[in-house]
Amino acid sequence: MAEKKTNEILEEQRRARQEFLELKKMQSGEMKAPPKPSEVAIVPKTPKEKCDNFWFHYKWCVVAIVASVAVLAVLIAQCATKTEYDLQVVYFTHTTALDAQTEGIADYLKKYSEDTNGDGEINVQVVNVSFSNTTGDSQYKYTMLSKLQAMLAGDENAMLYITDSETYEYINGLPQSGALLEGEPLKFGEEFYTATESEQFGKLPEGLQISCRRISETTMQNKKQAAKAYESSKKLLEKLKSAS
Repeated sequence: MAEKKTNEILEEQRRARQEFLELKKMQSGEMKAPPKPSEVAIVPKTPKEKCDNFWFHYKWCVVAIVASVAVLAVLIAQCATKTEYDLQVVYFTHTTALDAQTEGIADYLKKYSEDTNGDGEINVQVVNVSFSNTTGDSQYKYTMLSKLQAMLAGDENAMLYITDSETYEYINGLPQSGALLEGEPLKFGEEFYTATESEQFGKLPEGLQISCRRISETTMQNKKQAAKAYESSKKLLEKLKSAS
C-alpha cells in the first residue's frame, strides 16, 4: 500500500516537472502554446447535436428562405386565379352606386361582349367611381375623381363609360383637345334597368347612358391594346343599339 502511494507521488512529481519544462519552453518560444479552451472547436457528433448546431448558425437564413417561398407561392396562386377581363367599363355618376349594383351591370353587358382574350370565357369588369355630388366625404370624392382621371389618361382597356348627363359633360369638359367621349351617348332602355334591378337595392337611377372614349389624336392612338379594346367596345355599342 505504501509502495503504491510512493509511486503516485513520484508520478505526480514527474508530471509537474514535465509541465514546468513545457511552460519554460513556451515562454522562451521553443514550443507553441496550445489553443485556449474557448478556441477549441466543439464538433457535434450526434444527429441532435448536428441539427442544433445547424439551426444555431443558419436559423435566420432558413426563416428568410421559408418566408420568400411562402410569398412566392401566394403570388403564383394569385396570378393563376386572376380573372382576365375581356372588357372594362367605367361607371361614373353623381349618384352613388354600390359594387353589388355594378356587378349586375357587368352581367348584363356580358351577353353583348365577345371573348377578346381567347380564354373561352367572357368576363366584364365595371369599375365603380360614382359618388354623390351633394353629400358625402370630400376626400372620397377626390379619390374617385383621381381614379377616373387616371383611367382616362392611361388605362388602355377602359374604353366604355356609363354616365349620367352631368358626368358626361364633366368628362367632355376636361382640358384636352376635343371631347373625350365620342358621338352621342346611347341611353339605356327598360330592359337594362329590369336586368340590373337588385332585390336588396332596387333599380339603378334613371338617365344612365353609355359612351365610347375617343383614342384618335390622343396618347392611346398608337397603342395596340387600346385599339383592340376600342374596336371591341364599338362592337358592343352596335349590339346594344340593335337590341334597343
